[in-house]
Amino acid sequence: MIAIQTTPVKLDDVRAQVRATQAEHRDLIDAFTQVYYRGHTWSMTMWLGVPMLKHPCDVWALQDILYGLKPALIVETGTAYGGSALFMANVCDCLGTGSVITIDLEPGPNLPAHPRITYRVGNSVDPEIVGYVHERAARCGGPVVVILDSAHNQAHVANELAAYASIVTPSSFLIVEDTNVNGHPVMPEHGPGPAEAVADFLAAHPEFQADALPERYLVTMHPGGWLRRVA
Repeated sequence: MIAIQTTPVKLDDVRAQVRATQAEHRDLIDAFTQVYYRGHTWSMTMWLGVPMLKHPCDVWALQDILYGLKPALIVETGTAYGGSALFMANVCDCLGTGSVITIDLEPGPNLPAHPRITYRVGNSVDPEIVGYVHERAARCGGPVVVILDSAHNQAHVANELAAYASIVTPSSFLIVEDTNVNGHPVMPEHGPGPAEAVADFLAAHPEFQADALPERYLVTMHPGGWLRRVA
């Protein structure tokens, strides 16, 4: 029989344990991440037949966050094929609340239709699109989650952080995806990207902290990119 944890867990203890485990097994985690990233695994992760281009551990962590927050609005930059937007809309169906705005300059074809999803085509930092998102956030009446997954160069991610961080509600998340590029540990040839933008952002924004809790599955494409608003 498998023993199930029944005593209360202190989340800060879990966070500390996650960071300690990552440090102890960094070489192993990085090696697995590199092998996984090179294959047709994350790139062929599907949700109800629609490509979502995510690591399954990150998807599991995301649904944990959505269940806990029950957000009124989720903002996603980087639609791609629409699989992640559909996944989040389906989670919102289960929760009975929430809607998704997803933005892409060049989204894929045949995007899945869902009444909770609003697609916007354009640059995620275009003033018109940013204004639309802020207006929706201001009247949504509940928690707001932001997920940044469009162009992964440092300057663009920094501009997205500047555009959208302010709409993230206290205790909610600003998730900066693909912080693993530029040698963290994959694609060392990439050049400064999301991880570097996050480092600069956190240095100037103490109201956000990198939260280890979503990384407790140990393998993530967004190391250090799960930013929780603490103030």
